[in-house]
Amino acid sequence: MSFIELLAEQAGRERVAVTPELDAALSELDRTFEELAPALEVEYVGPGVGVEGAEDVYRLVVRPHEWVMGSPSWSLKICDALPNAGWRVSWAVQGASRARKAMAVRALPAFFAGYREAVRAAGKSETEAGRRLAALAQAFDGVSASG
Repeated sequence: MSFIELLAEQAGRERVAVTPELDAALSELDRTFEELAPALEVEYVGPGVGVEGAEDVYRLVVRPHEWVMGSPSWSLKICDALPNAGWRVSWAVQGASRARKAMAVRALPAFFAGYREAVRAAGKSETEAGRRLAALAQAFDGVSASG
């Protein structure tokens, strides 16, 4: 099973199993977006991944993030969505807490659908990176979180 198949399978479960295999799949997702996001350069603010009733406080975000001061790079990260935070990076998806990882995995179907649409709207769906994104997103077509 590929990393994206594992993530899609977990996204449809009532309860996401946060295991070393899931962590490895999330790490691979992070690496994949470190390649795709700079090739596409399409910003996207995705679904909320907050916990304990505060889902919209943190979101999955693709944009140039500044991990190192003065050196922004395109990627997917979990960002602080509060108005004064400026989409400040809080975690890489694999670096979040167990509860937030589960939220992030359950949010992946909506994330991929939304990002695929943002890439299409930007006129970049027929690029090599756009086609690669579409292939990844296809794994989530028809998957809905039941949790």
